[in-house]
Amino acid sequence: MVVQSPGDMDYQWEIVDSENGLGLLEREWSALNARCGPQGFFTRYEVIRANWDRHRADSGSKLHIVVFRDRGGTLVMGVPMVRVREPLGTHKLVWLDSKTPLYDDVLLDPDVEIEVAARHFKSVLSTSLLNRVLKIGFVLEGSNLHRLLNATGLPTKLLTTAPSLNISEFESWEHYLSRISTNRRQRIRNFVRRIEKAGAKAPRLITNAAERRDVMNELFDRKRRWAGMRSDLMDWVAPEETEAWFQLISNIQDERNRSHLFLLESDTERIASLLFFERDGTLFLSKLAHSEAWEQFSPGWLIVHEAIKFGIEQRMKTVDFMIGNGAWKERIADRTNKIFGCRAGPVSWRFGTLK
Repeated sequence: MVVQSPGDMDYQWEIVDSENGLGLLEREWSALNARCGPQGFFTRYEVIRANWDRHRADSGSKLHIVVFRDRGGTLVMGVPMVRVREPLGTHKLVWLDSKTPLYDDVLLDPDVEIEVAARHFKSVLSTSLLNRVLKIGFVLEGSNLHRLLNATGLPTKLLTTAPSLNISEFESWEHYLSRISTNRRQRIRNFVRRIEKAGAKAPRLITNAAERRDVMNELFDRKRRWAGMRSDLMDWVAPEETEAWFQLISNIQDERNRSHLFLLESDTERIASLLFFERDGTLFLSKLAHSEAWEQFSPGWLIVHEAIKFGIEQRMKTVDFMIGNGAWKERIADRTNKIFGCRAGPVSWRFGTLK
């Protein structure tokens, strides 16, 4: 069904609610994503498809991707959601996410004014009286989705932060070390000497496909064990589908969208591993785990610095430590963005004021 947006004859929207329809979107979705910056890593067609694989078996769930096209039929915005039918016949609109703490976002043409996008998004939400609530998990401050929610007047709630580090000014690893505090510089060097004396080798990037699968499997095993000992954590890491999602996305790479896996090991065991993504000069540090037996050497802290070193050597611009404000992140980062959640009902989108 194609619907003309009220008050603006330049845009039409339709809802893609079938896997066949999603497949037909691939070419134009990818073409628009190619015009997006670093955050476009999380709105790639391959990611959206993998996200739907995680939702499709949920009771009452149906694909609900709203696509907007201009007068010439060109895709200008894609809003990936899932419509969940509730017992009383109402609908819950849930963002089509990976069911893990990663950035949620909207696919948006950089040339479309956010106020225009907000007006159309609001009209879509208001179309059905059965839409009871919209729920979005993790919205990065300043992202397209954050700007869209603000312009639409939908409420957001501060959840946590996402620290990051600007590395664009550093010409080399030694240059970086010369700019941090003497205490931290000395700590890095001391921990490197101590862990090497204990038998650790220099960290290395895993490029062999079979070894990558094996190392990632151990990484997620360690995270599952760690989460199992904590009562204050979400259970997102427990399902096998979580690891399968990361295994899949890590294997889908191209010139702009890459996945990297660092391993710190000794002759007898794997000490720590770090999975991170790359797009357009930004490294997204995603998953980190280490052996408790080596904890006294701070292997996680060291392997994160190895990723920073890698970024500097590859002339990257930013290291994004992603969602969560751990103490080690705060010590390394030089900036912090907020992470918001959104839960909005009909009053918000029917009677709220566009900003």
